[in-house]
Amino acid sequence: MENKYCLRRAVEADYADLIDFGNYVFGIDFRALLPKLYRDHPELAADHVLVTEPGACGERIRSMVGCFKIPLKVGGESLLVRGIGTVSVHPYDRGKGYMKLAMHKAIDDAREEGADYMVLSGRKQRYQHYGFDKCATHYEFDLSASVYDQLRRFGVEGICAPVSTDGYTVLNEKDSEKYAADCQALFESQPVSAVRQNFLEIAHSWRSEVRVLLRDGVFAGYMTLGNAYGNYTVNEMLLDEKLGGENGMGFLPGVVALLGAAVAQGAGNVEVVLMPFQTALIRCLTLIAEHCRVCGGYGINVMNYAKVVKAYLQVKADRQPVMDGEYVFEVIGGEKVRVRVLNGKVTAEKVGEEVTADISLPHLQMMNFLFAPTGQMGICGRQPALEKNWFPVPVCFSEQDNV
Repeated sequence: MENKYCLRRAVEADYADLIDFGNYVFGIDFRALLPKLYRDHPELAADHVLVTEPGACGERIRSMVGCFKIPLKVGGESLLVRGIGTVSVHPYDRGKGYMKLAMHKAIDDAREEGADYMVLSGRKQRYQHYGFDKCATHYEFDLSASVYDQLRRFGVEGICAPVSTDGYTVLNEKDSEKYAADCQALFESQPVSAVRQNFLEIAHSWRSEVRVLLRDGVFAGYMTLGNAYGNYTVNEMLLDEKLGGENGMGFLPGVVALLGAAVAQGAGNVEVVLMPFQTALIRCLTLIAEHCRVCGGYGINVMNYAKVVKAYLQVKADRQPVMDGEYVFEVIGGEKVRVRVLNGKVTAEKVGEEVTADISLPHLQMMNFLFAPTGQMGICGRQPALEKNWFPVPVCFSEQDNV
């Protein structure tokens, strides 16, 4: 490359400049969109890789990649995830290869520090080059204002009478913040949760507000209601499990109350995102949503297959029957891993070349096979019955923690 440039980690003195650079390239206000990263957090400057060029008044940022720590609790395991975001290059410097330099350094640094996997949002054809593919699973439900009215007037045909929200109250944003500790405790009770140093700051990401649900004056759950890009989205809808009952239909009054709060705010349609382990709430929303989608949402790049598969498969085994067995998969040019399940307990270990693999696939294809909702379409290894029962392994985490 003929250009004179510097590839380096940012320092605190760069913080204001890198925010200005991101705002310019994307045309948005990152302080408002992601306060957890860009509102008074100069200590996070070091989580940015910069490419700079010399200028008359010093260095000028020409490209930037954020690579932020997302520590996760997955069942009984602690996983280190690195989230890629704010990937940007100055319009005048496109084609110089600066973004590739910054991306490769961010990935190399994450691998060196022992990240278990990385995550990003963006076009898969762009980021497959770096080892990412969209194969982490979540569920999306479209709830409209008409659904809200229908449920209150008629209920669900043959299932329940008109849904009453008597006794349920959805607090405004200010009053909801008084329940931050209750919201955090409910969030952390999930099988998969990020370690949040400031719960409300992260819950407010993507221009979201926290709305708390009370039942007879007692905390019963919350939702994050966001409108970052003109569409109302609930990335977290967490309700007290005791409300759901045996089939999840006990959640209906709470769901209707929360939906009513969104409708009152002007939402004609609300997209609710649920994690794969929210099985009872998934059953409930499946019955009432206008549209339901199983999505391979954000892109992931798995760096420690054994640990990631063990942690998330255990989450699955704790929620539904998973058959006993042993399975060996080989990532061509990478890990060979033996996974065992015995009486609902999952173990995983790296093994040597002497062990025969049940399936061998390249990295991108292996991630899809193991983790994507459609990964097994047209592909099977030596144990198709076990594969159908075990996979997909439900890699997931809240979009509020994404970057």
